[in-house]
Amino acid sequence: MQYRYILATVLAYLSLAASAHKQDASGICSAGRIKSGAAGKTTIATPEENYYDVQHVKFNISLSNTSTYVSGDVTTTAKVVVPSMTVYAFELNPLLTIDSFKLNNTIMPVTTSGSVRTVNISSLPLNTVFTAQVFYKGSCAAGNGQFFTGGLHPVSSGGFNMMYSISDNLFADDWWPCKQSLVDKIDSVDMWVTVDDTLKVGSNGLLKNTTTLPANKRRYEWKTIYPIDYYLISVAVAPYNEYSYYMHFTDGSNDSMLIQNYVYNTAGHFTPTAKTALDSTGLIVDYFSKLFGRYPFDKEKYGHSMSALSGGMEHQTMTTLGTGGYNDVTLIAHELGHQWWGNHVTYGSWRDIWLSEGITTYCEQLFVEKFRGDAAFKAYRTGVMNNAKAASGSVYVDDTTDVNRIFNGQLTYKKGAAVTHMLRYLAPHDSLFFKGMRAYQQQYKMSVAFTADLQQHMQTAYGISLDTFFAQWIYKEGFPTYSAKWFWQNNQFVIQLKQTTTKPTSVPCFKMPVEIKLTTTAGDRIIKLFNGANSETFVLGANDEVTAIQIDPNDHIINNTGLIQKDASVLNIPEIVFQDVAVSPNPTQDAWLVSGLPRNTKCSLSDMNGKILWTSKAGDSTIIQAADMAGGVYMLSLETGKGITKHIRVVKY
Repeated sequence: MQYRYILATVLAYLSLAASAHKQDASGICSAGRIKSGAAGKTTIATPEENYYDVQHVKFNISLSNTSTYVSGDVTTTAKVVVPSMTVYAFELNPLLTIDSFKLNNTIMPVTTSGSVRTVNISSLPLNTVFTAQVFYKGSCAAGNGQFFTGGLHPVSSGGFNMMYSISDNLFADDWWPCKQSLVDKIDSVDMWVTVDDTLKVGSNGLLKNTTTLPANKRRYEWKTIYPIDYYLISVAVAPYNEYSYYMHFTDGSNDSMLIQNYVYNTAGHFTPTAKTALDSTGLIVDYFSKLFGRYPFDKEKYGHSMSALSGGMEHQTMTTLGTGGYNDVTLIAHELGHQWWGNHVTYGSWRDIWLSEGITTYCEQLFVEKFRGDAAFKAYRTGVMNNAKAASGSVYVDDTTDVNRIFNGQLTYKKGAAVTHMLRYLAPHDSLFFKGMRAYQQQYKMSVAFTADLQQHMQTAYGISLDTFFAQWIYKEGFPTYSAKWFWQNNQFVIQLKQTTTKPTSVPCFKMPVEIKLTTTAGDRIIKLFNGANSETFVLGANDEVTAIQIDPNDHIINNTGLIQKDASVLNIPEIVFQDVAVSPNPTQDAWLVSGLPRNTKCSLSDMNGKILWTSKAGDSTIIQAADMAGGVYMLSLETGKGITKHIRVVKY
């Protein structure tokens, strides 16, 4: 989901021990109507809805492009998941009238309590499959084309009338009898919609048939065979034209897939720029398939229904896209990213929504990186990092009673995207980031998952604990400000790195590897220091004179930069005797001899991702065995009792 309309501005560390909808930068569309108590529920409206598992939903409804009036019937096929079910419960806005209800073709009375409808039934035992058919009609308050204002949105734009659904987050019951549960995916859906024969209907899955009916009516019969969450079921009704083509996967399979777009039939909307953006969709489908695994719904399609929405809504296989989005390929990339992040694998609770909105906001950057180059990628990332600092709070949603908190632009979207990039930045190798992401997609395909599940897969891919990283960046608040004093002399570079945080009661010190760019007489050089304390001093060899430094030059971390000073006083450190330390042989095949160590030096050896492999206390000299280590570059860290640290790169061949 992405918002472009501003109604109200809303603004673990990588453990070293081997044991851790898109919107613009300004804010989001605030709620015009929030159902009483509904925004806070994380599963269902009444406990009885958990008595059954939805297997199939068949819609047979009539709609128009000028009102919210809906009539027809919806049949739910479900299976009992409790020992005995004596109540069938579902949700339907009380403004909609139920004409009749049938359970297994038997008419039964329905009791209404707000949006909760219940039916007392004869006991159905565990694993019984049953059908519940609701015949209903009526109109609910119309959505105004923005999020959180209604389930159905009849909107006129430039004399063009359309009507489209936006059920996220809890508005599905405005137009169909439903179970609004994140964790109960519907196995398959038939969407039959009757409209005037001058109109088209866009929806999920494949258009299996169109049937001409009396009185100048036509029925569009869509079907999806893939599991789908309630809020991703959609309809869009307008006098559309169709612009479609087939994309081709470049994975060696020679497979193709339909890219199906419903666009306005009026001049000035489907512009050459819009056509170019839609033509790019197939390329992005193919690229994201390489990153995350094959597009999850490849037996059906991907596409868009044009709307007046200020942004986009990631309806499964057919995003509802605002006219502005047709000129914004990053928005197309965002909503397409949702087909993996949110649709294929759905967040298991509203608290975990960053798994959808944060990661798909990062998908925008992945698109920019691939198709616009490194400079554009860096500029885009810098903007996201800056925006992520605009509000305080955690990525993990702490208050699910407030829809604006759930969909907070700076926290759920921008900080979620920034943290996703930081997770990639921590990877021992870039390919391992995508390996972990693909493994998560494969494990929880067509199902739901939680933040802890993603952490586990990334830990497995990286071979390290991410406990502290997730604790500090996902569950807690704030970000660091780095300042430094530094000096170069006699081929040694000394830097005293200090860190304060914006929320010290939450995280007093963010423990992260930090890049430092050294401007030298021989050119720029980037070093990476692991910062694990609020004040640390590092002594490193540097043959070329350092003339300036920059902290986090590539914006890999959410942070502010404080005062940076060239200051010779940092040389007045007794532990400067680290200059006498020697490591030999380096490179080695069997072992390194470290000599010239000050008394009681704490020594540790880590891989380049920060995973500690060996520790010891020594003075004068020590031997580090390397015979059983894999070939590569390692970091030897030497620390005195006064917090002075020297890092030496050592190599095993």
